[in-house]
Amino acid sequence: MDNLLPLKDAAQQFGVKLDRLRRAAWDGRLMARLVGNQWLVEPEEVARFLRDAGRRPAPAPVSVAKRGDGMARIIAVAVPKGGTGKTTTTLNLGAALAAQGQRVLLVDFDPQGNLTQSLGLRPGDLEHTAYTAIKHFLTSFEPQLERAVLSTPVGVDLVPTSARLNLANDELAVAIQREFVLQKLLAPLVSSYDIILIDTLPYLGVLVVNALVAAQEVLVPLQSEYLATESVALMMDQVQLMRRSGLNPELRVLGILLTMVDQRTVIHREAVEYARRVFGNRVPIFEAMVKRSVRFPESQASHTSILAYDPEGDGARAYRLLAEEVLHGTA
Repeated sequence: MDNLLPLKDAAQQFGVKLDRLRRAAWDGRLMARLVGNQWLVEPEEVARFLRDAGRRPAPAPVSVAKRGDGMARIIAVAVPKGGTGKTTTTLNLGAALAAQGQRVLLVDFDPQGNLTQSLGLRPGDLEHTAYTAIKHFLTSFEPQLERAVLSTPVGVDLVPTSARLNLANDELAVAIQREFVLQKLLAPLVSSYDIILIDTLPYLGVLVVNALVAAQEVLVPLQSEYLATESVALMMDQVQLMRRSGLNPELRVLGILLTMVDQRTVIHREAVEYARRVFGNRVPIFEAMVKRSVRFPESQASHTSILAYDPEGDGARAYRLLAEEVLHGTA
C-alpha cells in the first residue's frame, strides 16, 4: 500500500483520461481510496482495470454456510434502522431464490407486518401467526409454527405476523431460554425448505436476538447514506456479541447489500464508496446494488414481487443477481 498514486498521476502513467479513472473510482469499478478530496490508487489496480476492460474486480468467493443434508439455510435480514429495505429485500430475494428452484420460507418477525401485507394478507384476519405460535410454545413447549405457514402467489411460503407480536416482547422477557424460542419453532420446518429468510424489526431487542440465534447468516441492507453506516457497524457488533456470548457461535455476516442507491447524485456515490471503504475489508459487500425506484412500493401495493411486476427492470435484475450471489457464494 506504499505505492499509492493520485489518480492524475496514474492517468498520466497509463495514458488514460483522468475522467475515466475518476468515474470508475466513484462507481466501484476501480478500487481506489478517497483520502480527503483526493483519490489514490495502486498502479497494479489500474493495470487490472485496463486489462479487464473497465469491469469491477472479481469478488473473492466465500464459503456457503455448512448445514446438514436436507436442512434449510436460515438467513436473518437485519439492521437496527428503519427504511433500509429489509422487507423489500426479504420479499424479492425470496422470490428470486424461488425462481431458481429453491424451496423458500419467509418469516415475518416484525410486528409492523409489512411483509405480510405486501403479500396481500390482512393480519387482523389471520388465525395463526408468528405470535400465536410463540404464545402456544411458551405455555406448552410444543412447536407448532407449521400451522401458520401459508402459500403465496409469488412462489414462496410465508409465516405471517400481526401487531400482536409486540406482546411477545414482554412475554419472552420472563420465558425460559427466551432467546431460543424462534429456533425451536423453526426446527420442525428446516427439512421442508432450502432457504428460510427472516424479516426483522428496525431495532435490537429480544425478537431480533431470537432471529439471530435461529439464523446461520445475516444479510445487512445498507441504505446508501452516510447516516446509515452507524447502524451497520452496530449490527456487526451485535453479531460478534452473539458469537462471543455463545448464543450463536457460528453466526456470520453473509454480506452487506447496498439499497436505495441513486448514482446520479454525488452524495450517493460518495456514500457507496464510503461503505465499501469502511466495511469492505471486514465483510463481503454484494455486487448487486438496489437502485431507488418507485416500482418497489408499486409492486408491494399490487401484492407481488418486483420480479413479477417489472421483470425487466433494474430492481428485478438486482435481486436476481443477489440470489445468484447468495446461492453460489460470490458475495
